[in-house]
Amino acid sequence: MISPNFNHCPECGSKKFLKNGHRYPNNKDIQRYSCKNCSYRFSEKSFKEYQTINTHQLCVIEAKKLAAQKIEKICAGDGNLLNYAWLLKKRGLADNTISLRVKTLRLIQKKGVKLQDPDSFETVLATESLTKARKWQWVTCYKSYTKIMKISWEPIRVKYEPKEPFLPTHDEMKALINAARKRFATFLQTALTTGGRVGELCKLSWVDVDTEKNKISINNAEKDSRNRTVKVPQKTIAMINALPKRNDVYVFNLKPDNARVIFQNLRKRLANTQNNPRFLQIHLHTFRHFYATETLRHTKNLSYVKYALGHKSVVNTERYTHLVDFGSDKYYSAVATTIKEVRQLAEDGWTYFQEIDEKKVFRKLR
Repeated sequence: MISPNFNHCPECGSKKFLKNGHRYPNNKDIQRYSCKNCSYRFSEKSFKEYQTINTHQLCVIEAKKLAAQKIEKICAGDGNLLNYAWLLKKRGLADNTISLRVKTLRLIQKKGVKLQDPDSFETVLATESLTKARKWQWVTCYKSYTKIMKISWEPIRVKYEPKEPFLPTHDEMKALINAARKRFATFLQTALTTGGRVGELCKLSWVDVDTEKNKISINNAEKDSRNRTVKVPQKTIAMINALPKRNDVYVFNLKPDNARVIFQNLRKRLANTQNNPRFLQIHLHTFRHFYATETLRHTKNLSYVKYALGHKSVVNTERYTHLVDFGSDKYYSAVATTIKEVRQLAEDGWTYFQEIDEKKVFRKLR
């Protein structure tokens, strides 16, 4: 009697097959079958394994189709750009990076540059009125294009120093969080207290949040940085716990582009209602800069800030040292008279300062 768990040959699909002996591995009786059409021999176990492999192969094919559709949309039918974008995709670059490079190259094309001709690019670069930042961006993207497409070109050197990060005040950061809706306010609060990048927070899953130890793990680090786990205030954990969990794997269920659009509308609204144009200078990445400077000011430990940001080199972290004015620190103070009060202040992050009239004075940076 043929096993009811399958009704065709896993190799050719024929429904004509017969029993063909037994195998006895580890004293187990395993019925073997043979296909009449292709003579392929198999058992029930090997049939299931074949189905699993086939399913995985189909998933890979579908994933490639979806990726190809997305890349075609970005490249708008341009054959060279399509080939370039697909090669970047196969090298593991993020979709946002690919999209930004392709958009930059399309902008260069609109200025009259033929991408296969480096001389035309150099001509436009010399005649167009560009800022140093824009010129550096163009050269970086075109350098990537020529390298991937194997076009001979000696890159032009562009001297460019990035601007100092804009640092808002504490009140401005609080105003943004308070003005946002519940889920996005929690997103901003998490960005403020973890220093995570937008893409990293969009991939934050529920299992990455340790509600008992008040810790959040960044396990999908971007920009070739390191994964890390950082301690966050109880307020952040409480806001995350207040969110509806639904059936989502991710906490915020947001895409980076959508998060940026929501934030742009939020800061524009606040700039108008509070008559404060400084809000327009704040980006989602500003929350990372703010976290870095505040953490450095509180800990005065560059190595810890390097770890918390996921940097592989301390050189990237050192840019924040001159943004922190250690000499102008202002503190909150608190007095403890009992052991219970001392323990509570210590658990809340207060630092022991001195004892006055047999009372212990604690302080915390504002």
